[in-house]
Amino acid sequence: MQIDIKGLKKSFGSNLVLEGIDLTIEDGKTTVIIGQTGCGKSVLIKHIIGLLRPDEGEIVVNGVDITKVTRKEFSDILKNFGVLFQSAALFDSMTTGENVAFPLREHTNLPESRIMEIVKEKLAIVGLKGVESRYPAELSGGMKKRVGLARAIALDPKVLIFDEPTTGLDPVMSDTIDNLIMNTQKRLGVTSIVISHDIPGTYKIAHRIAMLYKGTVVLYGSPDDFKSTKDPIVRQFLERRAEGPLQVEA
Repeated sequence: MQIDIKGLKKSFGSNLVLEGIDLTIEDGKTTVIIGQTGCGKSVLIKHIIGLLRPDEGEIVVNGVDITKVTRKEFSDILKNFGVLFQSAALFDSMTTGENVAFPLREHTNLPESRIMEIVKEKLAIVGLKGVESRYPAELSGGMKKRVGLARAIALDPKVLIFDEPTTGLDPVMSDTIDNLIMNTQKRLGVTSIVISHDIPGTYKIAHRIAMLYKGTVVLYGSPDDFKSTKDPIVRQFLERRAEGPLQVEA
């Protein structure tokens, strides 16, 4: 499922966050969005999943501008999206199995026996078996992320969105999650959008990378394009240098 973002602008009061985003999320590919904290990454994602409406611009999903559809029409489109939140956002009062089953019970009329079959299938895809009766408090951080991913793919979405999936994880678990993102994308053929600050992980998983700066896309291309760029803003960010045109706001 391809997503074409055209001239997207968004302000909050006098604060202009998105200053005209033009970006194509290619069908069946993984696009990683990078940039400084506060550059508009999360605001952009919230527009894609309908939590925010733009002041100007379009978000075209398979030929339909989702900024202009009705709430009911958008609800149908949103079923094609799965989201893995930064904290996994599991329901603490529900077991692992109940968490993964939640979207199936909310959005389908499948019998309970089939729902539990799907729950086990999705947990197996993310490398978890036999954990259906465990609660989130009994899981490690990496396991919670994987349960969150199992829930995100429960409805067989065409687009998966990952909000900083490796934040708070050690390097080994971060690499495990990166492998999981790649394997899920290949196995399901989904279009993946990843927000990340992890540059090595970005190079590993991305087909395309988009860097945001002051509400615009300053560079969009392949990992090789980013490795070879001479753009001083991009180079400073990739090299994690305090000195340069990028400034840290107090």
